[in-house]
Amino acid sequence: MSLPRLLAQRKSFSPEEVRQRLRADLSADPRTRAVHAAAARTAVWSSRLPDRVAFDLGRAAHRLPTVVFWYCQGVPELEIGRRLSPFGGEWDAERALMVAATLIANALNGGEFAELAA
Repeated sequence: MSLPRLLAQRKSFSPEEVRQRLRADLSADPRTRAVHAAAARTAVWSSRLPDRVAFDLGRAAHRLPTVVFWYCQGVPELEIGRRLSPFGGEWDAERALMVAATLIANALNGGEFAELAA
């Protein structure tokens, strides 16, 4: 095995990739399975939420695992936003999803799920 090939296997996860893989079929590939397994361990990634970001998200901060679940189930962002708040919209869902995807990516990249990301 060559070094470039080994390094390619250890590619880190980006929030965009996490978000894309949350909607992908679980059997698609090992990285998708790793993302879903990490997302399922909500206590690990949601505990990494910085206080300032939680303050900015408001009530949605405590519902990030639910937002991820809805997103995985295919609920449109507009509907997720409305479920978060009576006046919520697509922007609210997009913001919550980006924060959640960032937390999941950071947990995957930080070693908490090294056995999943290998």
